[in-house]
Amino acid sequence: MKRNPDIIIGSWCGRKFRPDKVADREGWGEINAVKNNQVFEIKSTHILQPEPAALTEGLDQITMIMNNWHKHQK
Repeated sequence: MKRNPDIIIGSWCGRKFRPDKVADREGWGEINAVKNNQVFEIKSTHILQPEPAALTEGLDQITMIMNNWHKHQK
């Protein structure tokens, strides 16, 4: 919380990452990423698996999230 990230990206092997659960944590509603609805899931099959998808699909998703955030910072 003290670092106050602008973006939070989560992934959970074998489970769905729930951005609403992040927002529900005590005090986390004050984090920029939560306040600005910038909490995202990347499916574990795209980022956590030891295969090329982590370098292709996962990286593409991270890049898209960051580029979209950057566009709205003007």
